[in-house]
Order: sequence, then C-alpha cells, then structure tokens
Amino acid sequence: MARTDPERPQLVKANRRRSLGALFRIPLSTRAPDYPSISASTSVGSIPPDIIREIADLLSPTDILSLSLTSSGLRTFLIPALYESVTLKSSRKCRITLTMLAKRPDICAHIRKFAVRPNYYLSWPKPDEALEEDWVACMIEKIAGDLTQLQTFDWDGLEVPGDRMWGALRTSCPNLRNIFSNVGSRPLDPHSKLFQFSGLKSFSLIVRYGLHGSELFPPFEALPESFWDMLVNRCPDLEELSICSFSSSTRIFDFRPVTEGRWPNLHSLTLGSFGYQSDFTLGPTSESAFARFLDDHPSLRYIRLQWNFKRWMSPEEVPMVLSPTALPELETFIGIYQQLARLPNPDSIETVDLTCEPLHEGRLDAICDVLRRLTSLSSLDLWTHVPEPNQDHTHLFRSILSSCPKLTDLHLMCTTTFTAKPLKQLLSQLHLLPELKRFSLTKGHKYGDESMLDSALQIVRHNPTLKQINIRWAREKAPNHLKQEGTYDITLGEDGTPIALMVHERGIPLVGRSFHRRYKYDIRSHGLGKTLRTAKLMRMLRS
Repeated sequence: MARTDPERPQLVKANRRRSLGALFRIPLSTRAPDYPSISASTSVGSIPPDIIREIADLLSPTDILSLSLTSSGLRTFLIPALYESVTLKSSRKCRITLTMLAKRPDICAHIRKFAVRPNYYLSWPKPDEALEEDWVACMIEKIAGDLTQLQTFDWDGLEVPGDRMWGALRTSCPNLRNIFSNVGSRPLDPHSKLFQFSGLKSFSLIVRYGLHGSELFPPFEALPESFWDMLVNRCPDLEELSICSFSSSTRIFDFRPVTEGRWPNLHSLTLGSFGYQSDFTLGPTSESAFARFLDDHPSLRYIRLQWNFKRWMSPEEVPMVLSPTALPELETFIGIYQQLARLPNPDSIETVDLTCEPLHEGRLDAICDVLRRLTSLSSLDLWTHVPEPNQDHTHLFRSILSSCPKLTDLHLMCTTTFTAKPLKQLLSQLHLLPELKRFSLTKGHKYGDESMLDSALQIVRHNPTLKQINIRWAREKAPNHLKQEGTYDITLGEDGTPIALMVHERGIPLVGRSFHRRYKYDIRSHGLGKTLRTAKLMRMLRS
C-alpha cells in the first residue's frame, strides 16, 4: 500500500500526531499579535489586561474565541489574536469567510498568516464541495489592499491561481515574506508574478497529491529561470525552502539547480522526489553537488528528502559523503535510513521520520544500528512490514523499541493487516519506552477488527502513563487511504491513574454515512480503574 501524502505545510504546529495527510510540516517563525489598548474595566474580575494577553497567547484559537465571547470589551481586545492566523480549510469556509472579509477591512488588518484551501483535495471523510477557484483568487485580490500586516500566504487549491492575485499581494502587502503554493496539472508560466517577489524568507512549490498518473519515470520538468533568479539572486535571506512532488508518477520538478544556491540563514529544506532514474541510478542530484550544498548550509535544522522507489525496494547503500562538521544543528530528518546513517552529527537529531518505505525484517539490524546512534532521539515515525500477522513478531518490536529508549512520541505504521495478535506483541514491548507520552498506530484495516476505542483501552492498560493515543485504520481503496481515525486524550486522576478518555473519532463505516463524533469515556465506570493502577505499578517496577 502506498503511503498517504502529507498535508500542506502547517502554519501553526498542531498535535504532534495527526492524520496521514499531515506529515509534511515546515515550521514558520511567529510574532505575537499587536493587541489594542484596554481599560481596567474590561478585565475579567480583577485580572489585569497584561495577564489576559499572556493567557490568550497560550490558548488555542477555539479557546480564544470562547474567551472573547464573555464580553464585548474582551472581544475587541482579542480580535488581533482571533484573526492573527486564518486558515480556510474547505470550500465552504473560503466562500463564507472571504465574503465576510471583503466587508471588514478592520479585521483584514490583523491577519498575519492566511491559508486558503478551496476544493480541498485531502478533505476526509467527506469530499469537499466544488468552488470556482478563480472566484477565490478574485476575492483575495479584492482584499489584498487591506491585508497590511500579512506575512505568510498559503495557497492550497487544485491549480496555481492567476497572476492578478499574486500581483495584488506583491504590491499591496509589504510585509509578505512567506509564500506557499500548490501546483496541479497546468504548466507553469515562466512570466508568472509568483516568481517576481523579492526578500522572501520562506517559499514552497509543491505538486499536490492525487494527480492521476502511472509513469514509472516521468520526465523531470525544468522550473522557469525566473523562479531560480528570484530565489538565488533576490532572496538572500531565505530560511525555508520546499520544492517537491507528492504525485511523482505524474509530475516531478527538476530541482537540481538548488545546489547552486547559498542561503546563510536556511534552516528548513524539503526536496523530492528522489528515487530510481530510468537507468536505475539514484537521482536526480549528483552525490557530490548535493553533499557540498549541505556542507555549505550549517544552519539547517529540518531536512525532508522525499523518496519514491515505486515498485522496487531502495538499495542497501545510498552514497552521501559529508564533511565531519556538516549539519551541526540538524534536529529533524525525514527520509531513508541509508542517508540518516551517514549524517556526521547524530547526537543533535531529535525527530526522525522513516516512512518513505516499509521496514522489512531483513533490514532490521541495519536500522536499529542507526537508531542506537541517535542518543537524543525523542520522536520516531516508522513504517514496518508485517506480512504474516499470525507469526510472532515480538523480536521485531523489541529490537526497534530497545534501540531508542528516550522516545516521548512514537508513530508506528503497518499498512498490511495488523490483527489483535501482533498488536499484543507490540504492546508487550512498550514498557521499553518509559518516557513515552504519545503513541500512534496506523494499521491495515480488516473487517472484524476490534473497534478503535477497544484498541485504545488495550493500549492504556499496557501504558497507563500515556497522555495521548492515536489510532488509524488504513485501507488501499479508501479516500486518503484511511477508513477511520481516532484521537484519545487521557485524563488522569489525583493519583496519576487514567480515569477517562476524551474521544474524537471520524471515518467511514462499513455501512452508512461517514461519522464524526466527540465524547468522554469514563474508564472508572467500566471497572478498569484497579487494572490501570496495577499496570502503572508494574510499569514503575520494570523501570
């Protein structure tokens, strides 16, 4: 089963574990909103305005909205925080919110980060409604003059919007420094105003997921000279760069000229897809040119190298010779273990994602050897291959988990059938991760499996110190490759024992319409309290 495409780069970091459509994330610099002045009479009780400001800075947008509804004065005060970051994650939200913003220039003036996702192709479990994207671009053009504080703009539609929108943003938004855009099937215009910006700090050009194609080796598409001129010559302070394709059987950009660029402040890099070429060499960049590029960017903290090997396995060795002093600040690596093994400063790496291809047991020793070198590793995403669920895979799970004992976040993905037997084998080894707080499992779905809630309760029994559990059922022919997903936040009692699960589930049932539900599951009322206290004690003794 092919791995589901990551979602758009996120403007605000959400929960560490998210749906399969949300693995691609580029962190952006943020700046606190400018709050208006507020009199003491507007405070909540005796709380001073400065305290309200500090509280708002720590709240989620939903909680800020709830706080703002307590009084008209507080709403006026919190408007900058409410609209500092606006994400329109559906056609409906685009239609309603853009119509409102066209009438409210005062609100537009507070927006610093603006993401629009019409015809959202990753909408799940219900498909997004159709919306004319030219209308969306026209509305953004209309309000561009009021977006005086805009710093980040993210377009996530089916196709690149027209030049008039980009021209309006470029001329009307002097603070715009971060631009993200999806690319569909239409060819790029070499004279596009999208490539006429200067002084950018972040730029992302992504071939969106879901373009239909079946070519094993589609030709590399050259990016316009104006694109490279903008980045290399007019954006010397670039901090984040992404050039990649999530439809690599249809459209792939030739990103080789990136190795000619030098950006002293570059800290986040995403490139791809790498993989086999028609002569079965690896590419597209040459090993020496890419190694020199990485050597010359010591400030990199986040690297994502998107690989796609199509129907073949990756080679056991992938050449990459870096100098001993290269990448001293690297914290996050997303790619393949063969390159991870060649990084010269493994002690700095905290987050690793190895879900480009599944781990087969024949490569277990090699991957575990790499993981053991990452002494600061706290977050791991791994795709394992379990072909025979009735066999004993305890050794596989024990080897992996014992190689990275400091994990606080673990996402294990197994898109083959993952029944109750391998699940119990996995859970029996989670005690090897005493600091684990968030555990996520994406497994191949089989009708007749236990419910997601039952799986979550089973996980809690084995690991009563967890804070969050995420479960996803994957299936090849389901939208987004997902059948169902659930998030289970664990509420603890005074003695630290789990007493309830705050449940958020959605998905596609065997029969009937898709569902979306939130509820609280009281663990104590189902007689699990004593079991969990015993499990917690046993875990403490093992530690």
